Amino acid sequence: MKNKLANLLQSKKFKKVTLILGVIFFVLTIIISFDPQPFLRFGYLGIFVFNLFGPETLLFPSLARHMNILGLAFATALGMAINDSVSWLVGRSGDVIMPRSNKVKRIEGTIHKFGSVALFFWSLIPFPYDLIGLIAGYLEFPYKSFILPTFLGKFVRFILLGSGVVAIFGRF
Repeated sequence: MKNKLANLLQSKKFKKVTLILGVIFFVLTIIISFDPQPFLRFGYLGIFVFNLFGPETLLFPSLARHMNILGLAFATALGMAINDSVSWLVGRSGDVIMPRSNKVKRIEGTIHKFGSVALFFWSLIPFPYDLIGLIAGYLEFPYKSFILPTFLGKFVRFILLGSGVVAIFGRF
């Protein structure tokens, strides 16, 4: 089973499909950012689903002017946190590729001391959080200790971003 999954993830066809899907979601994000009106009819559920697959950070400012910021931040943060869970899951099987050394085990102990707080602050920053998910999974960071600070950090980030957009540009 592991070999079939590993072969699938390494196949050129899988990589091409994921690349094409990523480009499609990126282009859709840009298009929707310029005219969010048609997308607004899907509401918070649509935003949540979009975030399971696409990058909301570009779309969020235009939607913040039309929707409740708390609901928008919640749907966005939840979708993005679940999306980041995929990276955590992939990282959990990383020791198949890179066996644990004594040095990694020492680093793992240090990260477990500060991990949840560090994850919260890292998720506040709008950067590719997938790398953090991979590392947390590889270091066998418990899922609950990964997902909660990830969600909360993103939730706070989007509340701040939405509040800033509304304060500067106002609502429609």
